[in-house]
Amino acid sequence: MSLRQSMAGLHTWGGLLPIWLLFVVIFTGTLACFDKELERWMRPGLQTPGQMQMNADDVRQWLKNNVSEELHAYWMHPPTTREPYWQLGWEEHDSGERGRKLFAPATGEALPDTLGGNFFFSLHYQLHAGTFGMYVVGLAGMFMLVALVSGVIIHRRIFKDFFTLRPNANGQRAWLDGHNLFGVIGLPFHLVMAYTGVAIFVASYMPAGVQVAYQGNPLKFFHEVAGGYHREELEQPGGTPIALERLLADARAQWDGGEVGWISVHHPDDASAVVDIRRRDPSRIGSPQDTLSYDAATGELLNVQQAGTAYRAYIWMAGLHMGQFGGSLVRWLYVALGLAGCGMLIGGLQVWLRKREARGGAGIALVRSLNVAVLGGLPVACLGLLWANRLLPADWAMRQTLEGWSFSLLWLAIAGWALARRGRAGYRPLAWLAAVLALGLPLLNLLLVPQGHLLASIGRGDWALASVDLTLLTIGLLCLLWVRPRTQREARTRLAEVTP
Repeated sequence: MSLRQSMAGLHTWGGLLPIWLLFVVIFTGTLACFDKELERWMRPGLQTPGQMQMNADDVRQWLKNNVSEELHAYWMHPPTTREPYWQLGWEEHDSGERGRKLFAPATGEALPDTLGGNFFFSLHYQLHAGTFGMYVVGLAGMFMLVALVSGVIIHRRIFKDFFTLRPNANGQRAWLDGHNLFGVIGLPFHLVMAYTGVAIFVASYMPAGVQVAYQGNPLKFFHEVAGGYHREELEQPGGTPIALERLLADARAQWDGGEVGWISVHHPDDASAVVDIRRRDPSRIGSPQDTLSYDAATGELLNVQQAGTAYRAYIWMAGLHMGQFGGSLVRWLYVALGLAGCGMLIGGLQVWLRKREARGGAGIALVRSLNVAVLGGLPVACLGLLWANRLLPADWAMRQTLEGWSFSLLWLAIAGWALARRGRAGYRPLAWLAAVLALGLPLLNLLLVPQGHLLASIGRGDWALASVDLTLLTIGLLCLLWVRPRTQREARTRLAEVTP
């Protein structure tokens, strides 16, 4: 057996087994390229124009007034062009529970909780299943690397096939052309994304060395490789904290006017409290590791972080994977290549099905059903989540939970329907549903969000927010354009059958 022949089976089954999970990972990762824009869209309080009047000390005062539990740490981020609002997060000392709040630019009020754009990012890298989900996604990423490399080996005319697309050929040939086309278009991108996606969590996937070398203290390892600063708790009451704005001014002076990014305070109620201020530079692929550590009470500069070359390379790979550099053009390029990855998976699944449908088999109906449930069900469930976000009252305490349930139940309902129909209902009903949901969201916005609907956003030049509604309209129209000719052809076929 030749190398190409041996790789064919590896490519087929190594690609098929995790393919539905890979579709979830790639599709939600594509959405997460614009997670910050989705965050603003899902929080109407962030859409009201206004000049932010809060500062870091105001955010800290809100935390003191509204969170009574002892804190292990808290962190905040000042407004930016993409995120024109203050963000706050904290971790409780005893329970380890975390909280998060965003503040309205116009009023400075803390906004009601919602899943926000971070929902898609978390689904992308850990399936909302914590460490276990992270391991599952990592395993799928390794399968993807195997499938990509074996796919290059078995396609002897891979670059010639790039220029070959025969949509009117027989079903299997047309889908194979599509699979090859999307695979070659995004091949370097897909290889980089699969590799860096696994590399980001390499210390978690292979923790034995760190556990042994650092006596079970991984935090010490990360501080050492990153050049960070850590001070053990003294278990003594802390003094009056220094004004954060004073420390921010000193940090800007240290960086010759550089922007401030994340501000974190560790052990805030202890005499060992430390304030870390990280530099922000969105033009760089890897986020700068320039961090200044101050004594929270005296303002003394304790440490200037000097990350090693290896850690900077790691951060560069993480930044390359995240795609949060270079502005909107880079993010749209990531979206296009991410959708090409989805197209590659869809084409591969259809090729597998078309080869085996004629022969039949017990697994054919299951694969067909999973295709409809995942490839068609996930996008519809994402649209359903956006509808729930708009329709659920903002002051409901369980709003965030109900949004999650709306996404999960709609997806489960579609999966149950696909399994009950053994996948024979196809994608047309879901395309009609997606068109209605996508086209209806901008109209719903027009009725419910006076400052955030499409016309208002365009009127004040807020194209980042308007792009969400414009994308929804485009998705809805594309679904209609795809499904309408098929419906007309079926209608003509039925008419011809009943006409004598």
